Amino acid sequence: MLDASDASETAGDAVTEVGGCAVGPATGAGAAATDRGVVIGARDGATWTYKAIPFAAPPVGALRWKPPQPAECWASPRPATAFGPICPQSDATGSAPVTGAEDCLQLNVWVPDAGGGAAARPALVFVHGGGFALGSAAEVQQGVHVYDGRALAEQTGAVVVTFNYRLGALGFLAHPSLTAEGGGASGNYGTLDQIAALGWVQRNAAAFSIDAKHVLLFGESAGAVSVCSLVASPLAKGLFSAALMESGGCTARALADAETQGKTLFVAAKCDGAADPLACMRALPAEQVVAAVPTKVDIAGKASGYGAVVDGTALTAMPRDVIAAGLHNHVPMIVGANSDETSRAAPALADEAAYEAAVRALFPLASVADAVLAQYPASGYATPRAAFVALTTDAKFVCAARTTLKALAKGQSEPLYRYFYTHALEASTPLVKALGAWHGGELPFVFQQLAIAGYVATTPEHALADSIDGYWGRLAASGDPNGGGAVAWPRWLADGTDPYLQLDDAITAGAGVRTAKCDFWDGLSGTL
Repeated sequence: MLDASDASETAGDAVTEVGGCAVGPATGAGAAATDRGVVIGARDGATWTYKAIPFAAPPVGALRWKPPQPAECWASPRPATAFGPICPQSDATGSAPVTGAEDCLQLNVWVPDAGGGAAARPALVFVHGGGFALGSAAEVQQGVHVYDGRALAEQTGAVVVTFNYRLGALGFLAHPSLTAEGGGASGNYGTLDQIAALGWVQRNAAAFSIDAKHVLLFGESAGAVSVCSLVASPLAKGLFSAALMESGGCTARALADAETQGKTLFVAAKCDGAADPLACMRALPAEQVVAAVPTKVDIAGKASGYGAVVDGTALTAMPRDVIAAGLHNHVPMIVGANSDETSRAAPALADEAAYEAAVRALFPLASVADAVLAQYPASGYATPRAAFVALTTDAKFVCAARTTLKALAKGQSEPLYRYFYTHALEASTPLVKALGAWHGGELPFVFQQLAIAGYVATTPEHALADSIDGYWGRLAASGDPNGGGAVAWPRWLADGTDPYLQLDDAITAGAGVRTAKCDFWDGLSGTL
């Protein structure tokens, strides 16, 4: 695996030996000398962009289901002007043809104002979501690259980094044969990719004007869950100075459970009876591995089944337990969620009977389902579907944020902050506006990509985007989101008051987000 301690810099006009590679010189506009070779970026507005830089070797052949290995050196300057391939994946239903390529371990960098030689600046490193089975750093929605970091870099003055990591069965497969091969650990290949990308940032900070001591790790959805895993992982120590979780909890899988899932995949792929089952699996096309057991991603339902594994190496115990015990990477953190996370994903649920059936499908234990239905009666909401949105949003996101903060407060003294994002798109249709602040709804504001699908943002919406970026950028630069004349963000305290910042046209500080509901879910910990 790439080692973050193998730090080095290249400078001047001479060829330099770096980590076994003959690198340099980085001459000419847009040239940057990485530890594997020189890359040539492109100017985009007031920013230099560098795309599809390999941070690890292609995880193919014998390297499939192995920790990421160093990328090969390249002797000639490498163009870095177009996004690379996405990692192999289907769609949210698991039924679409598999797209992408295994040679996907690449990252993208946006450096505002100037390339190498500029004053070092903080970095914002983003982990994309997608239920650990979908997504990429080059995600496209309605023709827009939603994680394009140029505007975020220019707004914050920070360097922005996005990256791919292995997904689904290729990234998070555990199996007894892999565990034996891995010295007792398997299932965290995607997590190790994330650690490798963070190590790359540390080693190559000087080449991209990054202050390696001020790196914000942030992610959304599965990316936020990944952030929590990295906060808890001993292998990520020293790789970031602050962390931010957008709409995700601190969950992971037990190794035994993950291995059971892996055995099912070996059977479905018809490799369980082979003379060498692992060799059989490694010989299969990536598309066949991904499609062998279709993976459904549904934020309003059960988890996809993939994600980080408590393997004793990358994760020594469940992340929340590691954090509560204070055995994690202590950094300032922001944790938050949106007010209507599941509004775009919940089923139609035309009547109360359909609602009750949906709740009982989520909670097979009758006593638990009864308690949930009593806490969220369909009669208490505009529609049965609205009740389902409320309970799944609270259980999976809003109250999970408070639970994460409680664990953090037990384990560290570094400052903590909570946000509650409540903004509904103002200039949209009444139907869209009624969906409220859905899962991922803050991302176009974070990345200043408000024109998706031709949307014309209002002046207050542009101001909200600038405010969010101000908070995120200051957290990266100093570990404190406050300053710059912004509305003061109170520190989160484990005193029962639950301080938070509400992100909407009017940014306000408050205390207590759905407290009674979250107290209820605390009593049902681990049920969803």
